[in-house]
Amino acid sequence: MKQLKFLMVAFTLLMGVSFTSCLNDDAGESMYDGIGYVRTVMGSYFIDLYGNTYHPTMASVTEMEAQGFKMSGTDLAQIAFKYVEDTPATKAEGGTFTPQDYRIKLVSAIAVDSYSTRYASSVEDMEAIPETAPIVTLEPTDNYGQTYKPWMYGAEMLVLPISWKMENKEEMLKQHTMELVYINDESNESSTELVFYLRHNKGTDTKTDVFAVRNKAYDVKQIMSDFKEKHGSYPTTIRIKAKTDMDGAKLPEKYTDYTIENFKWNPSNQ
Repeated sequence: MKQLKFLMVAFTLLMGVSFTSCLNDDAGESMYDGIGYVRTVMGSYFIDLYGNTYHPTMASVTEMEAQGFKMSGTDLAQIAFKYVEDTPATKAEGGTFTPQDYRIKLVSAIAVDSYSTRYASSVEDMEAIPETAPIVTLEPTDNYGQTYKPWMYGAEMLVLPISWKMENKEEMLKQHTMELVYINDESNESSTELVFYLRHNKGTDTKTDVFAVRNKAYDVKQIMSDFKEKHGSYPTTIRIKAKTDMDGAKLPEKYTDYTIENFKWNPSNQ
């Protein structure tokens, strides 16, 4: 039976944008000068975690959009690029420096599905958000044996590699929604741990024919900022609670916990 092909963005876990000359073309020239995760601003340029801005040429944006990338509708993205000829020789790598502006030519661009985080005042309040199916896992393994786990893009975005089961029809992707919920209840609050809940609504999909895997990024910047203001530092543990079932069919009563341990984020220029 023909299987659906689902996008799995490779995780390089880059903080900001890094620079490399490892990959070369046949002539020995690097295929790209930088690769990493960035956020888009007004659909016209990119900014990394250190405040550096990257302005792509219109021609390269047009080329990426012809391949399916939609810059105007993207928040978090992974890009690879080459500098244009008039870019200053000094390359930004994060750290103690003044943020720089760069003109670039995009070599590749992949959007990460991005969403807002929902707020609830209590567990009872959260129950009003539909949850009709489990996920399979937040730690999927690909065909090469690589296991992916939840990770943070700075203190701004929580990225979850979500696996679930669905009918073997591409149009059914739109039926499945994954809501990340933060319960703003001080009675359950810890000075070192932040807890989120993931709720899966399968919509009108009634089948579990195939596995689906997508990266989904959730904006948690304000929640992280409020936590730091109240406790003096960011949480060291970020816990995501989700209801899981390997068959993707039965919604269990208990949660499975996934954690990001020893979280730290303190760029020297912030």
